[in-house]
Amino acid sequence: MAGALVVLWAVLIAQAPDTAAQARFAAAIQRVGDSLTALEGAAAMFQADLVNASPDLVISRAARLRQRCNGARREAGRLDSVPGVGARLRRELAALRAELARCDREFATGPWYQGADSVKAWAPYRLTRLGDAVRRFRLAAQAFMREASLR
Repeated sequence: MAGALVVLWAVLIAQAPDTAAQARFAAAIQRVGDSLTALEGAAAMFQADLVNASPDLVISRAARLRQRCNGARREAGRLDSVPGVGARLRRELAALRAELARCDREFATGPWYQGADSVKAWAPYRLTRLGDAVRRFRLAAQAFMREASLR
């Protein structure tokens, strides 16, 4: 999916004069796409291991997922600071950032094994909600780039 965003953006750049703003936006959207792909990988690993996961594995997977959420949130923040982001994309970006912040809170297991059972029990619901936010953002990004290429 991240590759599709890059290809779509490359088409946009080929049709318009190259500017510093376009280059910054292309780099920012690439970084967000890459970090979301890493996040989706961590979420898939967590989901796959969930049925038979020991508390140690839950803690490990939750920590990895939180790292990926924080990385994606940082990149989303950088994209949010790039001028010219459309209203719908900015709205979905804000929703994505909120969901990524929630990911950091909700997948925290606390010291020792305190929260491992809760994280394991709620993980499917939370992973679904996180995945939905990622999909909505990707769709908004694709729509924004299509609209920008028509200008």
